[in-house]
Amino acid sequence: MKKLALISGFPCQEDVIEYINDQKFDAVIGLGDIECPQFLNNFYGILGEFESVFVMKYLKKTNRLIQTSIYGLSVNFSDKIVITHFPPKGFGTGIIGNFMIGNEETTKKILHNKPKIVLHGHSEYPSISEKNGIKIISIGSLYNGFYTEYYPDNVEFVFKRAAIKYASSPSA
Repeated sequence: MKKLALISGFPCQEDVIEYINDQKFDAVIGLGDIECPQFLNNFYGILGEFESVFVMKYLKKTNRLIQTSIYGLSVNFSDKIVITHFPPKGFGTGIIGNFMIGNEETTKKILHNKPKIVLHGHSEYPSISEKNGIKIISIGSLYNGFYTEYYPDNVEFVFKRAAIKYASSPSA
């Protein structure tokens, strides 16, 4: 059975990199704000708003930037399971600094395409919301130790928390 890691808000810190690589994931899927994907085994991802030009060029050059879909996870809303960086507005899964956040464009795409499941980054904590038969899942932020394991063979998602110490807190 395949085991994938879904991550967002990934700090380029040695103990975090070692922790993720030691888990022996079949693939690590980044949902944006990943500082150094070149050090992660089997990494593929989408962009958030904090990636550097180097990260964007690295992902494109190595064919690791997800353009359509991977492991049944679509970025263009063509499959029943969608990954996106931004949380949708109005679903209550986007939380940063105790504030609810959400993106109206993401919400419009969800309501128009009606996927069964939407997974997103850009939120500090993992959470699940369901509305109109659509399940919205925040995978949490690895800055806070949160990531999500995904088992595509049986479409199972498991929230996880890594016990890692950070040299400094990220700024919001």
